[in-house]
Amino acid sequence: MSFRIVVVGRPNVGKSALFNRLVGHRRSLVHDLPGMTRDVIEEETALPDGRKFVVVDTGGFDPSDQEKIPAEVRRRALDEIAAADFVFLVMDASAGILPGDKEAARVIRQAGKPCVVLANKIDRREGREGEQEAYGLGFPEMIGVSAEHNLGIDELFDAVAERVPLAPETAEEESEPGTPEKAEIAVAIIGRPNVGKSSLLNAILGFDRAIVSEIAGTTRDALDARIELDGRGYRMIDTAGIRRKGKTEQGPEVLSVVAARKRLDQCDVALLVFDAAEGPTSQDSTVASYAIEKGKGLILVANKWDIAGPAKVAEQFRLDVYNKFPFARFAPILLISARTGRGVAKLPREIARIALNRERRIPTAVLNKLITEETRNRTSKGESGRTMKIFYASQTGTAPPTFSLVASRAENLYFSDARRLENSLRRAADFEGVPIGIRVTARKQSGDRSGTRPRHHTRPPS
Repeated sequence: MSFRIVVVGRPNVGKSALFNRLVGHRRSLVHDLPGMTRDVIEEETALPDGRKFVVVDTGGFDPSDQEKIPAEVRRRALDEIAAADFVFLVMDASAGILPGDKEAARVIRQAGKPCVVLANKIDRREGREGEQEAYGLGFPEMIGVSAEHNLGIDELFDAVAERVPLAPETAEEESEPGTPEKAEIAVAIIGRPNVGKSSLLNAILGFDRAIVSEIAGTTRDALDARIELDGRGYRMIDTAGIRRKGKTEQGPEVLSVVAARKRLDQCDVALLVFDAAEGPTSQDSTVASYAIEKGKGLILVANKWDIAGPAKVAEQFRLDVYNKFPFARFAPILLISARTGRGVAKLPREIARIALNRERRIPTAVLNKLITEETRNRTSKGESGRTMKIFYASQTGTAPPTFSLVASRAENLYFSDARRLENSLRRAADFEGVPIGIRVTARKQSGDRSGTRPRHHTRPPS
C-alpha cells in the first residue's frame, strides 16, 4: 500500500494548485471560484529516488455550509483524513486564520494524523506578513509556499521525502520471471450532464467514490478509480458532462469539459452513458463522435433502463438507438440501471472484450484474399467519383485497427465503397466496439507523392 498524503483546507486556499505541483502536472482543475474541487482526486507519483506515494486532493472543507454538495464534500474530506498517513493543511496566508482553518486543524488533531501547515500565497505582501500566523493552528511545522509562483516547493518535497518510507527490498520483483503483467485498461465514462455517469462509476466499484446529485454538472474534475476484476486491472475515469461548445457555460464548466475531453485521449475504451428513459439525443450523438474521432473503443450504455420500463422492447430500443447513431453501429448497446445495479456486472467483461478487439490484427494473406474478393466483380471509386484500382492491402496499426490500401492513386474511398469494405473487415474478424481506420496510398512510382491522411470513414456528425 503506497504512502498516502492528503491535501486539505477550506475552499479557495490553493489546494489543487499545490496538488498539481506535487504530482508534477495539471491534474486537478484550478479556478478562482471557491469549491471548484468536489470529488476526491488522487494520483500516484514518485520522488527522484523512486519512492512512490499517493497524493490526494480533497474538496474545500467548509463546516458552515450545510447544503447537500458541500456537506458531502466535507464528509469525504473527513474520510480521507482518517485514511491518511500524512496531511498537508493548506491555509491562505494573505487572509490569516479563519474558522474553517481552525475546524480543519481540530479534525486532523482529533484523527491523530501527522501534519504540516502550508501557508500559501506568500508571493503577496499580505501573505508574507501573515505567514507566521499559520503557527496559530497549533502544529509544530509550517512551510511558506506559493503554488502559483513555485515558491517553497523544494521545502515541500523535502517534507515529503522525510516521511515516505523506503520500499521494502522484497518488493523488487513481485511477479514471476517470464510472466508478463496484464496491461491495465483505461475506461472513460463520458456523456452529457446528469445522465448517471457518477452513479455508474459507484455501481461498478461497489462503493461511493463519486459524489452523486440530481444537480447537473456536479462532477467537475475527471475522477480516477482503480479496480481489479477477474485478475484484470481497470482504471475508471469519471468525466464531467460534455455539452456542445455553444451550450457550455463560461468559467468552471469550460475547464471541466476541456479536462473531460483531455482524459478521453488517455482511455482505451469509452462508455457513452445516455438516459434510456429519455432516449438518445443529438447531444449524445455529438459526444459519441468525440470517442470515434479519437479512435477509442466504444460501448453505448443506456442507463435508467428500470425507469424506461416494460413499455420499451429491448430490440426495438436498440434499433432506435442505432438510427440515432448510424455512424456507431459497430458499438454494442448495454441496457443497465446504475441505481438498481441491473446489467452493471456485464460491463467489465464487455470492456475487456472491446479492448482486445482494439488490438486485433488480420493476417496479411487473409486481408488480401478479402480485398481480391471485394474487387473481383466490382470497381471501386474514390471520393471524386472516379474509378480506381486497389492492388493490395496491409494492416498498418492497431488501437484502433488501421488498414492501408495501395491503389492506382491516393484518394479516400467513396463513402459506400468504404462502408462495404468496413463491413467485410468486420466479418473477417471481431472488431465490434472499435472504429476502423482506412487510408489509401498510391502505388509508388518515381517522383510520386502518395498517401492520404488516415481517417475513420464512418463519419460522425459535426
